Order: sequence, then structure tokens, then C-alpha cells
Amino acid sequence: MTIDVATKEFYDQYWPRFVPIYEETKKYMLQTITEPHVGRALDAGCGHGLCSIVLSELADQVTGVDISTDSLDTARQQVAMAGRANITLLHQDLQSLDPALKDFDLVWCWGVAMMAPDPLKVMHNLMRATAPGGTVYLGLYLRTWLSPVHQLVRHFCRTVMNGPRRKKLVCDFFAGLTRVVCRLRGEEINRRPDNVSIQAQVEDWYYPPYKTFYTPDEIIDLFRRNGFQADCIQDRLGRMKSATIFVVRAVKTAG
Repeated sequence: MTIDVATKEFYDQYWPRFVPIYEETKKYMLQTITEPHVGRALDAGCGHGLCSIVLSELADQVTGVDISTDSLDTARQQVAMAGRANITLLHQDLQSLDPALKDFDLVWCWGVAMMAPDPLKVMHNLMRATAPGGTVYLGLYLRTWLSPVHQLVRHFCRTVMNGPRRKKLVCDFFAGLTRVVCRLRGEEINRRPDNVSIQAQVEDWYYPPYKTFYTPDEIIDLFRRNGFQADCIQDRLGRMKSATIFVVRAVKTAG
């Protein structure tokens, strides 16, 4: 199995430190997923394991796969604490997903595919793994005119401001800036509800080795060309225009 080492190494150190808030994760997923019950579900890029746990309440059997072995260890701990016996966790790179992993009634891939060197390969593997009549929920970063700025900042952070001390300076700077701007605007702190800190969010914005941006129309067209009925069900999930996610729901045509 081919492994994207750079992404593995980043998330080996990220998810064990920043497990999201479970109740907020569950709240979002249950508001997003329309299927009340499915047979088999795939958590594609399961990371910390919380999404697999939520899926285990909707599915008879859940398979969670991730490239990061340390994240999988974290996921196993979370699954054990939740007492869920219908979850299987596997070490897989979504770019070379095992062909034996197929016929899933529901595929959940939120904020993962665009972090691979070849996101389109990931998406095609997810489509292949979906059973006829099954549903894919795919969350990707939205491409806007600010996306190149975001990528420039990422490049600067990864090449110049890397290492524990410098990374902490970057995360603390953006966290402080966010607090000041939100206070001046009379807004709540700009942090995803499930995230444990602004610093964690900043690190995930700027330090992953790969990040690709898309528009909903091109992803919907990709699904439709591959035998799916697809729609964008959420167009902007973040306040930051340069780092917001959209979600496409795609149903594989039966037959």
C-alpha cells in the first residue's frame, strides 16, 4: 500500500493533541445526514474517530480508515471509551484504498479528500466504494479569490515558521488577532463549535502539507459524470472566506 508520508506525519502529531468536542461533532453530523439508518458506513479519513462513533449509531457496521497510525490509536481509544462494538478501524491511504472496501451504503468524507496530493484519485475511490443507491457526503475547501492568499500564507508558515516554537508563535498570533477583530466587530470568537481552540484551528488551516480548493459546480459535475445524482447541501461552513468548506451530497444511481 502506498502511503502519503507527509500527510501521515502531520496528522500523527495533530489529532492526538486536538480531539474535537464530541457533542458538537454529533450535532453537526445528525443535522447533515438525512438517512435514519444504513447497513454499512465508511468513515473515509476517520482521524480522531468521533465521526465513526456517530456513524455507528446510524449504521449496523462502520469501517473507519485513516493514513495516520497515531490518529488511529487515538480513534481506538475514543471508540473504546464510547463502548461501540460495531466499528472497524483500518490503516489506509484513500489514494490507494483497498478495492475490497466497497458496497458501502453511506460514505462520509468531511474535510479530508482535499488534503491528499491527488484529491481526484481519492474522490474516484470513494465513488467506487459506494454501493448502488448509496450516498456520499463530501466536504471540501471552497475556492474563492482569497484562496491564493491562503496558499501563500501556508507556504510561508510551512517553510519559514515551522518547528514547535515558531508554529506556536503563528498559532498564538492568529488566535490573538481573531479575538481582537471579533471584539471590534461585536462578534463571537471565530472558532468552529467542535474545535478545542483557535490555535488548533489555525494549525489545521496553515500547516497540512497539501490543500486543494474546489467549487461546488465542478464537484457536482464530477459526481454526475460518474453515475451519481449530486447537490451542494451546504455552501459555506466557515466565517473565513479563504478557508471555508462546502458539502456535496451524492447518491449513486442504482443498477
